[in-house]
Amino acid sequence: MIRKKRLPIGHLALYGWLPSPLKIWAYRVFRGYKIGANVKLAFGAVVVGESVELADHVEIGLLAMVMGRTIRIGRHSSVGTMSYVACERIQIGEDARIREQVFVGGPQLPESSFTLGSRTIILQLASINPTKPVTIGDDTGIGGHCLIFTHGAWLNALDGYPVTYEPVTLGNSVWLPWRVFVMPGTTIGDGSVIGANSLVQGEIPPMSLAVGSPAKVIRSAPEFPRVPSEAKKAALVAEMVSEFERYVTYEHYVIELRGNTRSYRPAEGGGPLRLVWRRAPHDALVATRGDTVLTEVALDDREKSELRANGVHWLDLAGRSRSTEGSPLTEELATFIARYGIRLPRDG
Repeated sequence: MIRKKRLPIGHLALYGWLPSPLKIWAYRVFRGYKIGANVKLAFGAVVVGESVELADHVEIGLLAMVMGRTIRIGRHSSVGTMSYVACERIQIGEDARIREQVFVGGPQLPESSFTLGSRTIILQLASINPTKPVTIGDDTGIGGHCLIFTHGAWLNALDGYPVTYEPVTLGNSVWLPWRVFVMPGTTIGDGSVIGANSLVQGEIPPMSLAVGSPAKVIRSAPEFPRVPSEAKKAALVAEMVSEFERYVTYEHYVIELRGNTRSYRPAEGGGPLRLVWRRAPHDALVATRGDTVLTEVALDDREKSELRANGVHWLDLAGRSRSTEGSPLTEELATFIARYGIRLPRDG
């Protein structure tokens, strides 16, 4: 009676094979999608919905499918190769990453929804069932092979077997390492970490470390997490910059140091990319158009306004912000410091 559209064969035949610019044009003209600038839809990638908005710099990978009644994907977000995301309502924030071969789908209800916060990541081969709403907050990480289910049903309920349909909510800055199983009805509070190979059911309070099957809280605030001293923070930033420069040197860049300014020049030739590293309040903030400022001192509104006006990009570790756009250096460094769990909201 109701058609199940698990694989959109007709849509794939019409649009899937088109090159990205032509596919975007066809989506805008024939389907009325709202698509921003610099969006990339790889070969075989399709987006199928009644109301679709893809913000600037969204990328949908090779043979990936995104299907829903309403779809909203924020700027600089991506869906990886051969991933499948199907839900009635899909809402993805900015700078979110769904990696390769992630599956989001299952039986649908009118309330089915999948909400993924900004700067989140879902790693390879994770599987999420949003029959009931799945809500994942900002800056949350879902490891590979994780399982998140909102329904548990197979054997006959009339024979007394349990049948469960309940939403799942993960707060902001939650970390699920690999192979965590989240059961229907689970809520995990902001800032909590679940141990690998754990099974989670019920409620995990904010700022907690929970491990086991079923997962039990073994540590919580103020013991978890322990905030490092200012000296340790400074030492950690220095370590990150050192590791970043070891990495770019390995990738054939030549580094030139001059005061608190560092230039990265490709060994094969080309213009340098400049980084101004501000470590203390008294450090001069002298940067020109196209430069990137890495600051351990929070920028105030006046400084941000001046940087915007001068075309200077920034990564503000203390103020937890970054410029709306960035140079290749800005983007590379922002990606690198994410290895340390540092993700910065874009300005504006």
